[in-house]
Amino acid sequence: MEMHPPSKMLASLTMIILMMMMMMATSVALASDAAMLEGQGRALLVWKDIFYNQSQQALHSWGNTSTPCNWRGISCDTGVHRHQHWPVISGISLRGMRLRGALESLNFSALRTLTHLDLSHNLLTGSIPPSIEVLGELHALLLQGNQIRGSIPLGLGNLTKLYSLMLHENELSGEIPSQIGNMSSLVTLNLSSNHLVGHIPCEIGHMKHLVALDLSSNNLFGKIPSNIGGLTELTRLYLYSNKLSGQIPRELGYLLNLKDLQLGINTLSGFIPRIFHNLTKLTVLILRLNKLSGLILPKIDYLSTLEYLDLSENILSGSIPNSIRNLTKLTTLCLNNNQLSGLIPQELDYLANLEYLDLSENIFSGSIPNSIGNLTKLTSLYLYNNQLSGHIPRELGYLENLENFLLSNNTLTGLIPNSIGNLTKLTDLFLFMNQISGRIPQELGRLKNLEFLNLSNNTLTGSIPKSIENSTKLTWLFLYSNLLSGHIPRELGRLENLELLVLRKNTLTSSIPSSIGNLTKLTYLNLQNNQLSGHIPRELGYLVNLDYLYLRYNTLTGSIPNNLGNLTEITRLYLDNNQLSGHIPRELGYLVNLDELSLGNNALAGPIPNSLRYLTKLYKLDFGQNQLSGQISGG
Repeated sequence: MEMHPPSKMLASLTMIILMMMMMMATSVALASDAAMLEGQGRALLVWKDIFYNQSQQALHSWGNTSTPCNWRGISCDTGVHRHQHWPVISGISLRGMRLRGALESLNFSALRTLTHLDLSHNLLTGSIPPSIEVLGELHALLLQGNQIRGSIPLGLGNLTKLYSLMLHENELSGEIPSQIGNMSSLVTLNLSSNHLVGHIPCEIGHMKHLVALDLSSNNLFGKIPSNIGGLTELTRLYLYSNKLSGQIPRELGYLLNLKDLQLGINTLSGFIPRIFHNLTKLTVLILRLNKLSGLILPKIDYLSTLEYLDLSENILSGSIPNSIRNLTKLTTLCLNNNQLSGLIPQELDYLANLEYLDLSENIFSGSIPNSIGNLTKLTSLYLYNNQLSGHIPRELGYLENLENFLLSNNTLTGLIPNSIGNLTKLTDLFLFMNQISGRIPQELGRLKNLEFLNLSNNTLTGSIPKSIENSTKLTWLFLYSNLLSGHIPRELGRLENLELLVLRKNTLTSSIPSSIGNLTKLTYLNLQNNQLSGHIPRELGYLVNLDYLYLRYNTLTGSIPNNLGNLTEITRLYLDNNQLSGHIPRELGYLVNLDELSLGNNALAGPIPNSLRYLTKLYKLDFGQNQLSGQISGG
């Protein structure tokens, strides 16, 4: 009788066989995964070997190929592939380690399991190799801040799982490949600060998940693709510093999540699209340095979240709409270098958070509204090169945080208000080319942080206040072309940081104070066209950094100090049209950088010193109307 094994025994035997087979398969898989990990380690060591010594030291932990997961900057995972039982390299993060070597020397084929590659802010050179397309699991590719050259490989379009591609601040050239549109998972794309050329590919409009797009600071040209308006998740769009032309597509007005839009420094033309009033989440709008025309957005008050608005250096016309008062979060408002006209609206005082206001180089007329004095957070106020008239409002003295105050080249009249002395944080004060009259207020001496003071080309009278000695940080002092009288205060000698001192075209009298010799940083000294008398102080010979010295058209007497020969940096020396006497000092022959020397219309006598033959750079020489003899002989 034939015997059959019991069914339970047969089932048990089958289970044992299956378990043995699974164990064998697992063992084979483990061995395979371990071999893969070791191969990845070897690939990284080969790449490390091309680095310079300093980079080698930064990666000193890279050594044992059986444990690369313990190396610096290396992370591993077991879940990159299905059925994976052994960790493999999933991430390389070596940001900012000053690694110096070629990117293409890295064997990407051995690193197919990478999901994250961050080699940013190093000194990597070479190009992005086409083999990078094998990294099909990659989510983030961060190569910014290196010296990588060449073009963007077409194969990058195969990295369809990529959500962050950062290639900015490199030396990449060529065009942006249209295949980049295949990376439909991208959330962040940054190709800025390279040398990319050509058009922006319309395929970028396929990246429906993009939140941040930055193509700025390249050489891209042509129009902005209108289908970028379909990237409705965008919060940041940076296309500035390119050569883009044509109109701004109205479709950008559909980007309702946009917070930061920067299209400046291109050649965009036409009007600012009216539909932009829909961008109610905008905090930054920068359209500066284009060829945009027409009016400022008529419904600009819809953009009530704006903090930074820069429409400068275009050809916008019309007036500032009163509705701008609703932009109460604005900290920066730049409308300069346009053709804007009309009055500066009183309503600007609603912008209580404003820190920077630039309305310069337009054709604004009327008076400066005293309401600007309410903008107490202002640090910079630029109203120069307009047609503003009337007085400088004393209320501007409330702007105690002001550092830069420029009202030059208008038709302002009246006095400089004493309240200007309250602006103790001022570093720049420019009131030149107006019709301001009266005295320079003593209160200017309270401006101890002042570095640049220009009150020239007005009708100021009276003397230069001695209190100016307190502004010890002054580097420029321009008071020329006024009606100032009295003597040059010796206290100016305490302004030891002065580099430029220009007092020409006034009616200053008396002698040049010897204390000016303390101003050893001076490069430019111009006292011409006054009524100065007395001798040229010997102390001027201490101004060894002087490049220009103009003392002409005064009534200076006595001889030329021979220690002016110490001014070996000087290129222009004008002492003409005075009453100087005596000999020309031979020490002037030391001034080998002189290209202009004018001593004419004085009472100089004696022979022309032979040492002047060393002045080989001279192209302008005037000794006329003196009593000199001889000539300059060649050397």
